[in-house]
Amino acid sequence: MGVLNNRLGLSLMVLTIWTAITVIGGIMSAGFDGSAADPLTQGVHTAFVAAIVFLMGAAFICRWNDLGFNAPVSVRSLSALWLPLVYIAFFCVAMMLAGLPATGVIASIFVNTILIGLSEELMFRGILFRGLRACCSLRSTVWISSLLFGAVHLLNGFSTGLASAVPQAIFTFCLGILFVAIRIRTGSLYPVIALHAAWDFCIFMLDVGPAGQLWSAAELYAVASVLPLYGLYLLRKSRATPESGDMA
Repeated sequence: MGVLNNRLGLSLMVLTIWTAITVIGGIMSAGFDGSAADPLTQGVHTAFVAAIVFLMGAAFICRWNDLGFNAPVSVRSLSALWLPLVYIAFFCVAMMLAGLPATGVIASIFVNTILIGLSEELMFRGILFRGLRACCSLRSTVWISSLLFGAVHLLNGFSTGLASAVPQAIFTFCLGILFVAIRIRTGSLYPVIALHAAWDFCIFMLDVGPAGQLWSAAELYAVASVLPLYGLYLLRKSRATPESGDMA
């Protein structure tokens, strides 16, 4: 039990340092009154790169080779992605109909959302997920990792204000349930990294584009009403253990 708790303790320590890197970098980029999307339109966000390098280094030093950097267990397992992909398709149509921002802005958001997807999934559905599974049940792991995922986004209030950060924290908590469910169903980080990056790309594109406030209403409906419930549906038959690879 001491060894198991040690892994969770190390995972929480990594989470603390990762949060400091990400939040401080966000404050330096956006200031205290900027939009969450603004820093993503101005070239590669160095805080995201630093966070990824830190996580990779921590995983290497701790010899965590079970974080999910492997192929999905089967092609069939990828069918779990169908519903969130429907929402992403809807967002893409909304973007096209409303009009797109400048090419440079699109490229900047594209690169930065890939970095966000890799950084946050490696942290929460990789390192933290495995740390929690070392000494917690699957149900506890789902809820704790999702709550921490949402709670970390409250810290964006330092740069965007609490009025923006609180809804974002609720959204990300709900998304966390979906993401961890897909992580478990597919047995891999790759699908959830791709989904996370695609989701953020669409949301931020709608935020900075001519669509204006359309994204907030769409995200609220999609996340708060359907997607977390779909995540729980995916988890309904899960009988996972740390040794079994957390498969459903």
